[in-house]
Amino acid sequence: MAKPRISIRDLYRFKLVSDPQISPSGSEVAFVVETMNRKDKTYYSHLYLKSIHDRTVRQLTFGKKNDLAPRWSPDGLKIAFISKREETGQIWILPMNGGEAYPLTTLPRGAVSSITWSPDGKQIAFLFHPAGKEVSFDQNGKPETPVYRHIKDIFFRLDGSGWRDSENTHVWVADTRSGKCRQLVTGPYDDAFPCWSPDGDEIAFISFREEDWQLRLEEQEIYTVRVNTGELNTWKTPKGPKEGLSWSPDGKQIAYLGHQQPYHSWGSIGYLLNIADRKGTHRTFGKQLDRTAYPLTLGDITPAFTVNSPVWSPDGQAVYYIISANGRQPIMKADLNRDSVEPVIPESEVAVTFTIHFPSNTGFYHGAFLERPDELVRFSLNNTNVRLFTRLNQRFVAGRDFYPAEEIRFQNGDQELQGWLVKPPDFDTSKKYPLILNIHGGPRCQYGRTFYHEMQVLAAAGYVVVYTNPRGSQGYGEAFADSITGRWGEPAMSDLMAAVDYVLSLGFTDKTRMGVTGGSYGGYMTNWIITHTDRFAAAVTQRSVSDLSSMFGNSDVGW
Repeated sequence: MAKPRISIRDLYRFKLVSDPQISPSGSEVAFVVETMNRKDKTYYSHLYLKSIHDRTVRQLTFGKKNDLAPRWSPDGLKIAFISKREETGQIWILPMNGGEAYPLTTLPRGAVSSITWSPDGKQIAFLFHPAGKEVSFDQNGKPETPVYRHIKDIFFRLDGSGWRDSENTHVWVADTRSGKCRQLVTGPYDDAFPCWSPDGDEIAFISFREEDWQLRLEEQEIYTVRVNTGELNTWKTPKGPKEGLSWSPDGKQIAYLGHQQPYHSWGSIGYLLNIADRKGTHRTFGKQLDRTAYPLTLGDITPAFTVNSPVWSPDGQAVYYIISANGRQPIMKADLNRDSVEPVIPESEVAVTFTIHFPSNTGFYHGAFLERPDELVRFSLNNTNVRLFTRLNQRFVAGRDFYPAEEIRFQNGDQELQGWLVKPPDFDTSKKYPLILNIHGGPRCQYGRTFYHEMQVLAAAGYVVVYTNPRGSQGYGEAFADSITGRWGEPAMSDLMAAVDYVLSLGFTDKTRMGVTGGSYGGYMTNWIITHTDRFAAAVTQRSVSDLSSMFGNSDVGW
């Protein structure tokens, strides 16, 4: 019996893994699995646990809820997590020696994120954004859609977060016995990436506490707040965007990801690993790689922009972090003494987030692949060997007829370019197939070695699909990404047409039946292409930029 092809309905079959967290003992890994409910047409997420010693996978939470962000207590006896079991998120605690999960906090309506245990396990730091006073709720507790909105700020909404309100996101702490919560940081600014000092006396976070902060979103600073007194201090660091904080084991330094060239042009300057101390001494690592330390590999079931904070080795001599490079996303090790940066997993891998147990020199990462939906992967700090740790989507992979995307390399003049080609399941070299060119958004992102459901659905319908990283994409160095600054349409169109010409030269596509599509910047390029050439018989522009003037006011980042 022939296997069915991949379809849109397969969304209901995917088990989307994320956020692996290894236990302090190194014997178990907690993680999140997200699935889509066919009847409710919505996603639900639950916590899972897998032993490193056998194949046992155990589901820890159940029901039509969204449980996420599992974090082990320092003694390994509990897991704290965020649960949206009510209309607002709360911090819950799951005892690992038996017993039901229970709510730790009873916060007012709002959003909880970035939970992290104190070193002694007595407190949990987190970010909380209360619901704005202008937000009303119906009798079922659901937010009501207002008749109108009075916009008073230039930064008024954000994709994925929605409309901004009158409140701000700040650092809070909760007592792990009583659940009592208190706000440590105040003011009309937003905080991010809270991180405990090793002695538990301070919490570092990223913010920018100036009146015009909304106009200066690439000038973040590192702050520390004293947990007992609320005293706020600023660390001296160069101006520039900052994300992902972590303290050195001795508490004297902080590592973060970012760069020192704010406002050059969005996304063209690569992030670096940065090390700063209280005196203002500042070092950067990875400049010689000319690759950004930011997760920009795209996929429709693989998350991008999920920043894993740098991870220090226990001796403070090395820091581990992720870069985007050539359609891949390897984990790198920066040796702080030798000023060298080397991969700790094969450079062909795509790691989204990771966790390390240093006593056993073992780590786990959320990995993406061309031939299967995402799974967790085990790796070693002693060598670059990796192997699958979960196989939650194995039954789906075995039950579908499809070709994994093939990597292609081609030239446009003296510029080598990278792309991927997906063929229909019944592919026959003697036939001529219609071709679809799919263009990514950003533009400073990259297609890569991910299982792209959209491309597979199009191939299952009988199309050959080509997608590539034209100039302007990230992953190939700053000059490559910066080459479209001030000229979005060219040279990207030249590279995209080179991709089409390369596939046509292979002899199995029909030049009279070609389509082009893309979203966001990919939609802009779709618009550009069909107004500069008649080569395509059809085009679909998705959530596109069509007018740069109106983009200033009607998009979330146009300004």
